[in-house]
Amino acid sequence: MSWRRRIHELLEDEDGLARGAGAVRAAITTLIGLSIVGTILDSVPSIGARWSGPLATVETLVVLAFTVEYMMRLWVCVEDRAERYTHPLWGRLRYARTPLAVVDLLAVLPWWLGLLTPISPVLLRSLRLIRLLKIARISPALGTLELVVYNERRALLAVAVLAGVTLLLASALIYAAERDAQPEVFGSIPAALWWAVATLTTVGYGDAVPVTPAGRLIGGLTALAAIAMLALPTAILGAGFVQEMHKRDFASVAAMVARVPVFRHLAPAQLAEVAGLLQPRQLPPRYTVIRRGEHAGSMYFIDAGEVSVRTPQRRLTLGPGDYFGELALLEPGPRHTTIVTLTGCRLLELRAGDFQRLIAGDPTLRERMLEEMRARYAVELGGST
Repeated sequence: MSWRRRIHELLEDEDGLARGAGAVRAAITTLIGLSIVGTILDSVPSIGARWSGPLATVETLVVLAFTVEYMMRLWVCVEDRAERYTHPLWGRLRYARTPLAVVDLLAVLPWWLGLLTPISPVLLRSLRLIRLLKIARISPALGTLELVVYNERRALLAVAVLAGVTLLLASALIYAAERDAQPEVFGSIPAALWWAVATLTTVGYGDAVPVTPAGRLIGGLTALAAIAMLALPTAILGAGFVQEMHKRDFASVAAMVARVPVFRHLAPAQLAEVAGLLQPRQLPPRYTVIRRGEHAGSMYFIDAGEVSVRTPQRRLTLGPGDYFGELALLEPGPRHTTIVTLTGCRLLELRAGDFQRLIAGDPTLRERMLEEMRARYAVELGGST
């Protein structure tokens, strides 16, 4: 692996398996934290005056580190596995226009511009807070939220249009009801628009209050509409976020199932059904999942943690993404291995009865899978579970 590819794996960690990528993310998170804390402390006059030197040193080190990071990302972006930025020039320019790359640039650009042109310290201090957006590169949750907003953009746009129509309608109605009683406050629709915004956002500053019966009725209806206006985008984003998390969990489980050789004869629809049959089990350390001589009736996928597989011939350790007990799906009987959790584990259990119902009526598929199961244990474990 070239140095450029290695650095790309460390910075982007596209498959989540790059060794050292966690340390890089931790370092970037620490630098962001130092920068934000330094900005906040610098805004306190007593602290800023007393500790101006150390705070300036920290800011300089943070900017230099982020500048190096930005330059490195521009250099290695051509290694992108999706081949979006392969051209040495245009590819890098295309990468530089991506939202996260723009955030990386804005995180350091004000400081460098401050060396060339005079910039207000207050403005410069405020612009440092842009670095908080760099968390989006590190936090999977923020990345998921960005995807949810994009997926639900049409529904959110519809809500925004509905909110705009409600604002204008409330402004026009309150103007008609209150313009004679309070011309200084509701003398025009633009003036009444401020009241509508304050009411529709449920803030209600109190500087503009209807006094006529019709105005109060309109105000009450507008306040009730405000509840719906706030609830709609919240419900849309909440449902979208949950759906996206379920999709990711399902995709991860389906990929785990597809890696099992004995399932390679299954059609995609059957693989999806197998993934849907899995039941999560949370087990403590030193828990015996399968004991030698017992009749096992389930196959297990390891989602988190480690287990020890003990056969008469050898012992081995399995971790996340591994699986065991698949022979129990098709050939019930006493097992020849003992499997114990080494750490707290989250296992996904596939029960034999559920799987038998899934492949019922296809004896050829059953025989193929049984042959592969026997071959795997003959080669790897010297026995069968």
